[in-house]
Amino acid sequence: MFRLKAWLACVVLATVPFCAIADPLPHGARTPTPQQVMAVYVGKTAIWDENCGGGIYFGSNNQARAWCAENSRSLGAGEWRVDAYGRMCHDLTWYWPNNGRAGRSVSEKSCIRHVVDRFDRVWRSHPGQTEWWPVNDDPNLVRGYMFRNDIIATKRKLGI
Repeated sequence: MFRLKAWLACVVLATVPFCAIADPLPHGARTPTPQQVMAVYVGKTAIWDENCGGGIYFGSNNQARAWCAENSRSLGAGEWRVDAYGRMCHDLTWYWPNNGRAGRSVSEKSCIRHVVDRFDRVWRSHPGQTEWWPVNDDPNLVRGYMFRNDIIATKRKLGI
């Protein structure tokens, strides 16, 4: 009997890592409602961690504002939205100084996929990645408009 229990324990333990690798989605994952995803982002700033010293703010009126200390004379302004498939997308136009005026260029639309697990926790996966990360516990998603003063100052300097 002891050998049978030991063998079963080994079989169970041996399959755990394989299952975790084989299915990158959270257990019980399903498509969230747009409201579930919006509730996680609205009124928060996603801090960019690529040594930029900035991030993107998700306003309650679906406005998005981005700024980076690394290139502090520029800013991004646009909109964000969540579709019926749980994708949160933002479209930004970037503004920078250009011969005494504001130059501008439209960036490519960026979308992040989301799912909810069986406990209604929201998870996300960035484009080109297979890993899923819990959004609610993300230390880089902070409440408030973190770079508001920087964006306002940059807008004034650009005359927009």
